[in-house]
Amino acid sequence: MNVSITAPLFDLDGHVWLTDVDPDGLADFERRNSRVPTLDGRAAIPDFGYSDADRTLNISWPATDRAVVDTVRRLAKTYSRLIVATEEGCFLGAPGPFSLRNGEAQIQILVEKRIDE
Repeated sequence: MNVSITAPLFDLDGHVWLTDVDPDGLADFERRNSRVPTLDGRAAIPDFGYSDADRTLNISWPATDRAVVDTVRRLAKTYSRLIVATEEGCFLGAPGPFSLRNGEAQIQILVEKRIDE
């Protein structure tokens, strides 16, 4: 799967195109609900629906190109928000932890909103 990560402002080196991204960390989501036990032995489950803002994108890819890894690292350090485009859509999100281990790079994006709808 391919993923694009872009700076939210003009930056000559502010775009990377990641190939061979592991799709497992991109599809997860949750609904805004919770379960509260009631005195009669049942449960109340208030459901407030779904929002893209509750998603976390865990993007991991083979770290074969050092320039791409360095660009993602620089973008995560420089910008409080990044634009991430996947097959599913385009999102604005805050960069979370970045790691580089055993030839695999990973960055977490905390989605703020979907910007392609």
